[in-house]
Amino acid sequence: MAMSQPASDFSPLEPAPPFVSYATMSEATVAVDVWEALYPALQALKGHVQEYPGCQKLEVYVRPDPDGVLLHCYTIWDTPSQLEAFLERGYTFERLLADFDGLEAQRSLIMERVF
Repeated sequence: MAMSQPASDFSPLEPAPPFVSYATMSEATVAVDVWEALYPALQALKGHVQEYPGCQKLEVYVRPDPDGVLLHCYTIWDTPSQLEAFLERGYTFERLLADFDGLEAQRSLIMERVF
């Protein structure tokens, strides 16, 4: 069966735009007794933050550490402006930590997820 038009007559397809989302990552180490109180607060934070426009998810990863519990908290956003609004006015992981006797994140990053 012959094709009615040669493939060379068609213009090349444009590449699909990359799927991009915007994220925060914060890391903190807390004592075990603080972790026991912080855990339910993090559950509430997850429910609260995921209601913000553009928030795809909030995830917390933990592991035992010689100093207590190591936490990584990630938030994923649709657009940079939604992420920026959250960081300026939202109840962030860092703000939650500050409410626990002035705890602080050891580091915080803003990143772009490409896949």
